Amino acid sequence: MARLTSVARKIAAPVLRPVWRRLWAHIEARVGPIDARLGALEHGWRQNIPAFLNAVNMVSAFGRDLRRQGNELTSQGQTLLDHQHALSAVGGDISRIWDRIEFVRREIMYEMAHGPGSRAAAPEEKTQSRTLAPEKVAAAAAQGALRVNLGCGHIALPDYINVDMRDLPGVDVIAEVDDLPFDKGSVDEVFSSHLLEHFPQEALRRRLLPHWHAALRPGGIFRAIVPDAEAMLAGASAGTYAFEDFREVIFGAQDYDGDYHYNMFTPASLSTILEEAGFDNVAIAAAGRRNGKCFEFEIVARRP
Repeated sequence: MARLTSVARKIAAPVLRPVWRRLWAHIEARVGPIDARLGALEHGWRQNIPAFLNAVNMVSAFGRDLRRQGNELTSQGQTLLDHQHALSAVGGDISRIWDRIEFVRREIMYEMAHGPGSRAAAPEEKTQSRTLAPEKVAAAAAQGALRVNLGCGHIALPDYINVDMRDLPGVDVIAEVDDLPFDKGSVDEVFSSHLLEHFPQEALRRRLLPHWHAALRPGGIFRAIVPDAEAMLAGASAGTYAFEDFREVIFGAQDYDGDYHYNMFTPASLSTILEEAGFDNVAIAAAGRRNGKCFEFEIVARRP
């Protein structure tokens, strides 16, 4: 049997050898690329794994560095905020010091211009109060309708007690507007038209408004009409308001000693001044209203 098998192999070998060779060639053709790919993969892995691991380490290090820098920036930001708060505190101190200096300056200038010994405060120059229409004043007080028209000039109003420092037709009381001959808390309304601008700001704040506030009863009304600086400036800037009219309204016609203007207002600025003087319910009844050469506004307030 073994002999027969050996003979069979010898006979079959020449026949099978070409077939085997072709089969092996086919297998090599298939396996070769796979082997090459595995080699390339191994080579690439060995070559690139250090760079990959290094990159991972770098990312981790970068993350730690970024976190550290973030903490430093947070610390620096807090330091900057602390500096900013400190600077704000210093700025507040400087602002308060400056306000105090300005207050002292205003006090000194006011005393020089209007205090004891000044020409403006000389007793002989004050107008002596006189009531020219005592019956009208008494009737208005009895009816609870004591309404005064301050600085009326030549425009006396029938439903008001008309007050002026000059003895003009229609004037009921001759008096300085900061020395009214009425009991405190007895006046129902204080009205003036184009009067406030004739007084310096400090005189208005210190003498006039406190005097009028005290004269009004609780709930009494303060009403004033003044040139509207905001509207006039807008018109002058736009070229729709003549310069000569603007100049005259701002500085006064200057026809006589009391016809000079010392002040100008906007609705917002006069509202603030009235609130500082103790008035409330401040409202603007009209603004930018044309009246001859002037733009004017009307303001109303109440004594609490």
